[in-house]
Amino acid sequence: MALVLGAASLPAAQLSVGAGREDITPPPGFRDWAIKDGSFEGVISPLYARAVVASDGVRRLVFLQWDLVNTRADDVAEVRGMITAAIGVPADHIVVNASHDHSAPLAPFADRSLLPINEDDAIPAPDPGLHRRWVERLFGASVAAARAANASLAPATLEVSRAAVPEWQFNRRPRRPDGTVATIFEPKDPYTLAEGMRFGPVDPTVTVLAFRDSRGRRPVTLFSYPCHAVSVYPYSRAFCADWPGFAEDAVEAGVGGRALFLQGCAGDLVPSRRGIDAAREMGALIGVRVATAQAGGLVVDVDRLKAASAWARLPWNAAQRAKTGADHGEAEVQVFGLGSVAIVALPGEPMIEIAMAIQKRSPFPHTLVLGYSNGGGSVYVGMPGELARGGYETTADSAHGTDECGTILIDTAVSLLNAMATAKGAP
Repeated sequence: MALVLGAASLPAAQLSVGAGREDITPPPGFRDWAIKDGSFEGVISPLYARAVVASDGVRRLVFLQWDLVNTRADDVAEVRGMITAAIGVPADHIVVNASHDHSAPLAPFADRSLLPINEDDAIPAPDPGLHRRWVERLFGASVAAARAANASLAPATLEVSRAAVPEWQFNRRPRRPDGTVATIFEPKDPYTLAEGMRFGPVDPTVTVLAFRDSRGRRPVTLFSYPCHAVSVYPYSRAFCADWPGFAEDAVEAGVGGRALFLQGCAGDLVPSRRGIDAAREMGALIGVRVATAQAGGLVVDVDRLKAASAWARLPWNAAQRAKTGADHGEAEVQVFGLGSVAIVALPGEPMIEIAMAIQKRSPFPHTLVLGYSNGGGSVYVGMPGELARGGYETTADSAHGTDECGTILIDTAVSLLNAMATAKGAP
């Protein structure tokens, strides 16, 4: 466990923030990972690498978000090293989060000649040069966005607020009367269930972290909402940032400045309706709710920025042990502290009850829990007993770990949160 906290001897904190973004939309002819022998066709909306840098005058934190399906640990290590070299922020002070956008590429493998076709399998890239150039562009754009964010640092205060968007969230794992799961990827009616089934848990909360400058402007808004970005996929083969991109656009239009979406624990949560029109409508409503929530934001006293991380050992299931020859995988759990706000970043695709369990045990009044961050972990992961329920997320291809993995992630995150909260100078 690595824990980096402020010291009493440091000068008084001055919170500042900056943001940057760079286009990472692949060129025409880029292979579509979801279509056999097919390519993406056209662009509905551009894909971006977005970065926000926060500073207390001594320590800086970097939030890097990709409009991609996922993150990989190798990619995260590489881009962190590049950002550290560019602006001097330590690697463990950088979080990399994917929006889980299915109308975008998968994160690349370390071997640039391979094109990912799912979380852990690949084929030879049909056009190795094109693929390699895009990967270089992805990393270069990430560094450029971080540079721009760092260069634009300006004094600001932080405010936290929340909104509810229950209209657009559906748990695709409803329970049958016997407790097993009936997977429903796209509900005909998200408000009713037949055959005695019960709805799975949801959390319709949008958590908003808004930075305000001395003139009352909002230079940067971070917001998080747990829901798969699958509105456009598979109805179009065009590149599109899906509802998170439309929501970011709506926030920027409504309050100004730059917006950055951070994907939550959306392993079992999907949009209640899909299609390009639904994506636009969903993004627009979330943007309106974020803008409205900001009007009642609570000012957060940020004495020091804090960062903590630990590597968890996640035991593999039988299929993954046979595939890898190992009995476990290493996965990073990361925590940032901004006053009374804590941000937990988890790998892979955690289901929503993982976030709820961490929030319930967190000593911080305001705790955001992200998925799809800093690597793939055990891919889908739920609470103990979830594997026995069955469903898409529990197959050997979808879940690589045993039933213990969810508990391990929760306990690791809570341990980091408690250590941060009780350290000298903590809120």
